[in-house]
Amino acid sequence: MRKRLEFIALYGITWIILFQFFRIIFLAYHFKKTLELPPSLWVSSAAHGLQMDISFAGYILLIPTLLVMFTARKWRWFAKTLSIYSFIVSFAIVLLVVTDLELFRAWGFRIDGTSLHYLKTPTEAMASMGAAPVVPLLMLFVLLLILVWKLLQTIVKRSTSAFQQTGFVYTIPVFLVLTASLIIPIRGGLQLAPMNESAVFFSDKSFANYAAVNVPWNYMSSLINATYEKKNPFKYYEEKQADDMVKTLYHTDSTSEKVVKEGKINVVVIIWESQTAKIVGSLNGIKNVTPQFDQLAKEGLLFTKMYASGNRSDKGMVAILSGYPAQPTTSIIKIPKKTATLPSLPKMFHKNGWSTSFYYGGETEFANMKSYFLQQEFDRIIDKNDFDKKDMNSKWGAHDHIVLNRLLDDLDKQKEPFFSTLFTLSSHEPFEVPVKTAIPGNDPEHLFLNAHHYTDASIGDFIKKAKTKSWWDHTLVIIIADHGHPLPESDKSKPAEFHIPMLWLGGALEKQSAKVDSLCSQTDLAATLLNQLHMPSGSFNWSNDIFAKNRTPFAYFAFNNGLGWMKPGGFLVRDNIGGNITEKSGALTPEEEKFGKAYLQSSFNDYLKR
Repeated sequence: MRKRLEFIALYGITWIILFQFFRIIFLAYHFKKTLELPPSLWVSSAAHGLQMDISFAGYILLIPTLLVMFTARKWRWFAKTLSIYSFIVSFAIVLLVVTDLELFRAWGFRIDGTSLHYLKTPTEAMASMGAAPVVPLLMLFVLLLILVWKLLQTIVKRSTSAFQQTGFVYTIPVFLVLTASLIIPIRGGLQLAPMNESAVFFSDKSFANYAAVNVPWNYMSSLINATYEKKNPFKYYEEKQADDMVKTLYHTDSTSEKVVKEGKINVVVIIWESQTAKIVGSLNGIKNVTPQFDQLAKEGLLFTKMYASGNRSDKGMVAILSGYPAQPTTSIIKIPKKTATLPSLPKMFHKNGWSTSFYYGGETEFANMKSYFLQQEFDRIIDKNDFDKKDMNSKWGAHDHIVLNRLLDDLDKQKEPFFSTLFTLSSHEPFEVPVKTAIPGNDPEHLFLNAHHYTDASIGDFIKKAKTKSWWDHTLVIIIADHGHPLPESDKSKPAEFHIPMLWLGGALEKQSAKVDSLCSQTDLAATLLNQLHMPSGSFNWSNDIFAKNRTPFAYFAFNNGLGWMKPGGFLVRDNIGGNITEKSGALTPEEEKFGKAYLQSSFNDYLKR
């Protein structure tokens, strides 16, 4: 009996030690972020994460503890079964740990169940990993798997070899009670609230909190609580109070400054993959990465304080086309039943007589975007299936200059007025381009910059050719990013990561060669554009006309799992799990944090009700 109890204890303790070892690997892999923290926080991350490590070790122990009940007479089967069980568990956990290392770099949060969403399009998912050090990560995976499994296999063999015969009358009740008692470590103790992420979040330094998280626990928890369709986890106030606070931010009776000519003008929206303001010289970013954009900025209206609503393309697409804010822990685009209730620019333009089209060189099924596009009344959706095989010159599909040229040719034949949207792809990982390298370097940052330099040249060439077309004089071209990016690391603050450019160009502009310095969000484009063209914008409840004379300037952004709240006087970034303010600048009053929380609560309530 004692040897069986010792085995259960040793097996569980081994997993706890392994989880701490995996945490060290995470800190080492992200050594730049780790070195930004004082060493005391390294220790604190391990200490606070221990409780979650113990919790998941409890889950792992459930099956071995149940099975050991039946080893009173024979246990060779138990050793074989535990060996197989250990391999399966080791494989799954090591795979999560290694995958998380690179995904955290790209996403900024620990891997969770949202990763399964991208496996519906495996080719595109693999393309996203193209910039990652795949071979070293694969070698690390194999090494860790062998190490973990051999260690566990040794423990199983040596422990079970010491088992002796005993009576079922003892083993069954003892290990039945022991199995039931695992609920205590699993739920994190005897306290009222069970184990959750906030139990390990302890610091105002986000990275220290993320380091404390146990990856397999986090992944399993996100799968169990995959969506918050029934209950809002972000409830800070009475529902009416939160809604009333948010309503004070919007003014529907305002008149707008006119910047676009009268008449039924054409509109072309170019959504630039990952175009962060950090690489745009005209926005005080790195010089000579986007020279074409910087030159065009002198001709049109450059919006200098535009912020993305979310941190992924699927969230940015809905924010731009539907004026709808991003959700921190999920994305509305995953649920067609909900996106069907959203207003959108293509719907509105289609209803008012514009011909509508969407262009993308890649797979529109990626991130479930196609279902959303089909609902939005685009007359034509052009994706990788509409290009020749010779044009499939990227892991994602057709490179940007191919798609832009296709759009240019099609617009000559398009019935006017038209509303066309194009989504670029070449500046997405793996940052490969079909031209000679302009910004040398093989590290992710230089590959990222070089890819944007290519997309910039492609868009510049498109605009140059478009200016020669008969439709240019009555066309508005809007260039806007789908989201920002952690790269380059010239500015690591969250607001810098979400700061994106927006530029209005074209012969339809009444006002040119100007900067718009009003603080705004992607979600504000819809109402702004519709009001300029004298179309109704009342259904876009979350869109705030940038040119409205009495508007309240603000920007909200969401990430997993936090929010950013920006006003002209400063900003704050709040961790939704721990409730800490992780970044703050300017002279914002305590009331502004309340507005940020109210906006999150109210917008998530709206998401739930759709």
